[in-house]
Amino acid sequence: MTKGIIYYTDNSCDEIILTAVQKQLESCGLPIVSVSLKPIHFGKNIVFNGERGRLTMFKQILSGLENSKSDVIFFAEHDVLYHPSHFEFTPSKKDVFYYNENRWRVDLKTGQALFFYCPSTSGLCAYRNLLIEYYRDRVARIEKEGYDHKEGYEPGLKTNKLGKWMSKFPNIDIRHGHNLTQSRWTQEEFRDKSTCLGWTMADEVPGWGVTKGRFGDILNKIK
Repeated sequence: MTKGIIYYTDNSCDEIILTAVQKQLESCGLPIVSVSLKPIHFGKNIVFNGERGRLTMFKQILSGLENSKSDVIFFAEHDVLYHPSHFEFTPSKKDVFYYNENRWRVDLKTGQALFFYCPSTSGLCAYRNLLIEYYRDRVARIEKEGYDHKEGYEPGLKTNKLGKWMSKFPNIDIRHGHNLTQSRWTQEEFRDKSTCLGWTMADEVPGWGVTKGRFGDILNKIK
């Protein structure tokens, strides 16, 4: 059983974020397939011709999956810092989508950190064949029927094929104002409070140190 990473980007992030995320991923030592809208020197790069959006993102993911040779795939987004402990996970079942819920959101400007339990595509890990089957079907359905907001971004979320784990140390989801998903910093912004359980605001992130007022320094020190 082999592990690999697919990294997808629309090339729109600040360079300081892109550089830090890519360097952090390279340090993890797994083979990387990157899918971008412009050429980048990162892993095995595939340039996808399309405009930024949901369908393009799903097609990028599918392209990355089809071009990877690894058995187990970890998803990697261009604005998430992945801790090495994230990649220690091994799926126990071949027909389940697994999500690492140990993810802290950190505001790029202030360094404010926030945690709550929530499965996200950025923390997805599963067997490649299962992922290819899902994303081929999802792309075909979006092309025919459009994007279904009720289904969301995360495969397996509405089924019994969903698994969760917590890595030893968290990943950092960098909130920079141009994220594809909405940033929410108060519980009042959630209509369904069951989707923000474990709400914790902090000035630091376990395994990463103090982020409040010095997050830029953390990004610059990643080599």
